[in-house]
Amino acid sequence: MSPITNALVNLWRLLRNSFVRLLRRPPDHVWIEASGPLPEFETPVGFLRRRFLPRPAPPSLERLRERLDRISADGRPRGVVLRVRGLDAGWTAIEELRRELRAFRERGGRVVAYLTEADSRSYYLACAADEILATPLATVNVIGVRTRVNFLRDALNRVGLEAEVVAVSPFKSAGDPFVRNDFSPESRGQAERLLDRRYEELVGAIAEGRGLDPDEARARIDRAPYSAADALSEGLLDGVCYEDELPERLGGEGGRARLAEWGAAHRSLLVGYRRSPRRRVGVVSLSGAIVRGRSRRLPVPLPLVGREQAGSESVVGALRVAEKSRRVSAILFHVDSPGGDALASDLIWREVERIRAKKPVVVLMGNVAASGGYYVSAAANHIVAGRTTVTGSIGVLSIRPVASGLYERVGVNPVAIERGAHAGLLDPSRRPTPEELRVLERQIGFIYDEFKDRVSRGRNIEPAQLDHIAGGRVWTGTEAREIGLADELGGFREALRKARELGEIKEDGPGTLVKISPPRSGRPTPGDPAEAAREALATIKQVLSELRAARVWAVAPYEISED
Repeated sequence: MSPITNALVNLWRLLRNSFVRLLRRPPDHVWIEASGPLPEFETPVGFLRRRFLPRPAPPSLERLRERLDRISADGRPRGVVLRVRGLDAGWTAIEELRRELRAFRERGGRVVAYLTEADSRSYYLACAADEILATPLATVNVIGVRTRVNFLRDALNRVGLEAEVVAVSPFKSAGDPFVRNDFSPESRGQAERLLDRRYEELVGAIAEGRGLDPDEARARIDRAPYSAADALSEGLLDGVCYEDELPERLGGEGGRARLAEWGAAHRSLLVGYRRSPRRRVGVVSLSGAIVRGRSRRLPVPLPLVGREQAGSESVVGALRVAEKSRRVSAILFHVDSPGGDALASDLIWREVERIRAKKPVVVLMGNVAASGGYYVSAAANHIVAGRTTVTGSIGVLSIRPVASGLYERVGVNPVAIERGAHAGLLDPSRRPTPEELRVLERQIGFIYDEFKDRVSRGRNIEPAQLDHIAGGRVWTGTEAREIGLADELGGFREALRKARELGEIKEDGPGTLVKISPPRSGRPTPGDPAEAAREALATIKQVLSELRAARVWAVAPYEISED
């Protein structure tokens, strides 16, 4: 934006702010909604989706951060009421929002959490507030954390399918659900350790937020679930009321408080002045399973690759745009991925390693940055992880389907004519021979050695020391910081501060940050629902064909999530 345009925008904002100060009174409290998956950044929405699916998108951490900052900068509202409902976010995303709420409180704002439903994650978030209220019929389900893995071996066998999994170690257990009926000892121990860390995070948040010692917090969890009245008597709530009773409760002796949703409240809030710094931090985001080609979102999730996919071509393109921009002095690389295709991960790693010699790259880890997600992060100048981030899983594996039983059941008799000792290496109609399994083991062994070399050089860790960290072992962000896989515990603001420091960017504020998108592919946007459906089916077909192709996967173990 030119200096003249910038000056005109700021003049308009000055006139608007003067009008607002004189004639518009802001509410005492502003409603802020925490719901859905809480992605780090806003997802661009195309015209057709806005036109035909006008439902508001779930809030992102970026949007919530901006709203809290604007309320704080205005200074006239007393605080916010956090409406928590339908929260389906990862623990690191919730940890980040807790960090923002605490920062808002430190700047003088008050946070009231209002619960209509409360599972462990919702209550974990609410404990960052000054006061926790709930509707009278709410159930406070702070019952702890658990994980469940659906092992598929018997189900696959019933339809005549099997799998041969070759992994670098028993800890590299992403393929276990296809070949086992239960956890291996190594995998169980790892899952229990991760769950223990997450449970202690919940206990610590309840103890700190409710003024309890850890043993008292654990006892409260063990007695859950609670009715709202019981939760109040146990000290887990500060009050029980309906939403329409909030103005009177929050107003106190000064009368009824004025509450407003953001859509109405923002019109009475002051607007910050635009700045156009000469040097900026460019944000590149990698979200979802790592695949070759361009990024895409499937209409349904698929094994290994999930639903959202980060294409190496798109991520590399965005990194190169940031590299070439004269105004971008540092790159904040946001990684929220369980990994994926090993080759695609290596292509992205190469760009990070190459670019860091010209511009500093700071990685901000999301809920998970493991296996391929760690691979692409290893070359960065600095890595910031949340305490609850799942990371590490340095290792690879291959999964070879065996469909001989299915062929037999349906009456298909495959007969192959081959030239070459390993021509049928990936033929799913038969089991691999011992020699073919040795070929697969050599293949993943080579890529695993390369993976470890990338980490060893990027993190300055001796290979002998790395052997005790790698092998598919998964770590929390806190553990990763202790063993050298991460440099700092924190979130977006800590990563941005470090990027500004390394990029020698003195300016601070919203104008310092610019989000980088990959170059346009030239592919036309679907113009009607039928075309969109055909595009979705074509994408699924492409992904399924990729899953059948020869791949070495750098993916983390099955998701550790709570029911």
